[in-house]
Amino acid sequence: MKNSQEVFEAHMMAVNMLYPSKVMEDYSHDAIFITPENTYKGKEEIFSFYKEFLPNFEGFQFNTIKQETNDNVVYFVWNGKNQHLDIQLATDTYIIEKGKIKQHTFAAINN
Repeated sequence: MKNSQEVFEAHMMAVNMLYPSKVMEDYSHDAIFITPENTYKGKEEIFSFYKEFLPNFEGFQFNTIKQETNDNVVYFVWNGKNQHLDIQLATDTYIIEKGKIKQHTFAAINN
C-alpha cells in the first residue's frame, strides 16, 4: 500500500497526464472533495469535476510554494499559469487512508 507522499505524487502525475480516469485511481470509493463552489461526494461526482476541469490544465506550469506530508495529511500550496488559467495562489489538503485519498479540499485565487 502506498504511503501518503506516494499517493500525492501519483495524484500529481495523473493530473499532469490530464486523464480523469487515472486521477480517480487515487480516490477511495467514498471520498469527499470540497471546493469553494461545491462538495463532491463519491468517485462519480469527483470524476465529473475532473472531466470538466482537467482540460484547462493543458500546458500548465506548476510552481510549488510548499508541500508537506505529516502522517496521513498532505498540504500543498502552489501557483502557476497557462493559456487558460492564471492562478495566483492555490491550496490543496489531502487526507489519505489505506493508500487512497479519502478527503480533499481545494481553494484558489485566480488572476
